[in-house]
Amino acid sequence: MVSPGWGVSKRVGFRFGILLGALSVLPFPIGTIPKTEWLRDLLEKPLQLAVSWFAEHALGLADPMIARTGSSDRVWDYVQLLVIAILAVLGTIGWSVIDRRRTAYPRLASAAQIALRYFVASVMLYYGFSKILKLQFPDLTPGWLDRHVGEMSPMGFLWTFMGYSRPYTVFAGIAEVVGGALLLGRRTATLGALIIVAVMTNVVVLNFCYDVSAKLYALQLLVMAVLIAAPNARRLAAAAMGFATAEIEPRPRMSPRWERTERIGKIAVLCAMACNLYVSFSRELAARNVPIHELSGTWIVDSFVADGVEHPPLTTDRERWQKVSANPTRLWLVSMTGERDGSILQVDEERRRLLLTRAGQDDGKTPETEIWKYTRTGPDHLVIDGAHLGKELHVTLHLAPEPLLVTRGFHWITDVPFVR
Repeated sequence: MVSPGWGVSKRVGFRFGILLGALSVLPFPIGTIPKTEWLRDLLEKPLQLAVSWFAEHALGLADPMIARTGSSDRVWDYVQLLVIAILAVLGTIGWSVIDRRRTAYPRLASAAQIALRYFVASVMLYYGFSKILKLQFPDLTPGWLDRHVGEMSPMGFLWTFMGYSRPYTVFAGIAEVVGGALLLGRRTATLGALIIVAVMTNVVVLNFCYDVSAKLYALQLLVMAVLIAAPNARRLAAAAMGFATAEIEPRPRMSPRWERTERIGKIAVLCAMACNLYVSFSRELAARNVPIHELSGTWIVDSFVADGVEHPPLTTDRERWQKVSANPTRLWLVSMTGERDGSILQVDEERRRLLLTRAGQDDGKTPETEIWKYTRTGPDHLVIDGAHLGKELHVTLHLAPEPLLVTRGFHWITDVPFVR
């Protein structure tokens, strides 16, 4: 069957969409394959130079942040999207002039759908498994639980909400993994896209409502999922209303040699995605797999002696500690005035020592390290001796009970709403 010609607007829109999508997605899958990060960075360099030049000379922006920070809402990201759109418009004009005789692009459209499906699938599988493995939203630590709700940022509050409930986080991850896996098959791609549309709509709303710094990226993924589902949207709507729908036309076929090449390429990309997930999560799980030491928890200060002078618990005393919160790798000191001071923590249980490295030093100096000794005088009591900020300390503490958020648990039957 000969494919009918497309209208002018469809051809121009398709060219623009292809260029916009390619510039946004490439050099995928390079970079997802282990040990190819250097090649990804090299291939991204021309676009980065173009964005830097445009930001400085066209917009008057001096050196927007280019470093990967985990945020997709940097000034750099918005400038990059603008540059990509401008390049896509210019490319569309040139393409339309050079290739004005061609009336349709069925094979290129099929290839673009495949590329888009695999890109969205790789992202969904990564974020889905990161939720299932509790890497994106880790369990709430004593230091995190000790913070007041009013001290949290909206994004931190959302991370607390998600980190509290492992079943809900796993459920969200499973939805992303199932949708991503379905995108990998041509016959199941539409169903996968519909699942991803539902999932990403929720993510976009959360990102905007809780000021999560991934608004732009989430919107892009949602648009991509909509585009994957769009070719069958009319058929789905007709079927939902009870109308008969025609059979899907078979995809355009190539020569046997190109069909084999395409099949090998798909298998290679799938293997690369699986390898990347394994390497990434193995590394992240190893970093997170830190044993919980015997001091983990929040400790309330009973007495505080600095250089032989005992400090009474006055709320105006910035030097005296109010409590100490110890996580597997961090320790937070909370003063009587409510100020928090964080340090990287290592606990040597055999020698009863605490090794603390002061965090948050941006002056280029070597981080300060302090070694304290501790003694357990009972199952819920602790004594700390050591030098801190030039003063010799002797501190006695007792373990605070776990907060209600952790101990409340799940109840099938609740006669009266329990809201505190």
